[in-house]
Amino acid sequence: MVSIDAIVPHNGPVRIGYRTYAGIGAVPLRDWLGVFVAIIRARMTKRRTRLHLRELTDDQLRDIGLTREQARFEANKPFWWR
Repeated sequence: MVSIDAIVPHNGPVRIGYRTYAGIGAVPLRDWLGVFVAIIRARMTKRRTRLHLRELTDDQLRDIGLTREQARFEANKPFWWR
């Protein structure tokens, strides 16, 4: 059986932004919160741009190399999807 430590080692340094911490437990909560907020903002931006695909004409979609079906599939993805 594989333990979680084998998948994600917790004994090495952790780098967040320009700071390096001794390990996972040494990272202050405010820094984790900053990472979380940045991830949510990026995902919401991606969601907004996906929704704009619905508004493009067939000519515009062809210019960017997408079909209407591909654009519809992309626009229907939930915000947490990469």
